[in-house]
Amino acid sequence: MENPGHPGGFVRRNILEPRNLTVMSAASQLGITRQTLSDFLNETSPLTGELALRIETAFGCRMETLMEMQTRFDIARARKRERQIASELAARIQVQAPTRRTLAIVKRLYAFG
Repeated sequence: MENPGHPGGFVRRNILEPRNLTVMSAASQLGITRQTLSDFLNETSPLTGELALRIETAFGCRMETLMEMQTRFDIARARKRERQIASELAARIQVQAPTRRTLAIVKRLYAFG
């Protein structure tokens, strides 16, 4: 999937809204702060393993499913930056020439090998 959704949107639409839960009441049930849950639901913070376990325990949605959603979201976001990252790393490699100390260490490794 090219644009997988953040698990926060999934939790909001499929868990909280059908139960008519406010962020405050859901946060209370989960034992977390309103701000922590709000940041997750608004897709500004990632799902943690602990939060996934709390959601599973409180609402029955499997922790593994939620964590897989977060992983797919993270991978897609990184892939969108792939060219930028590749260009940045290529520029670093061209700028940084090996130092004499680095070459000496390499020579020593080969001498013992």
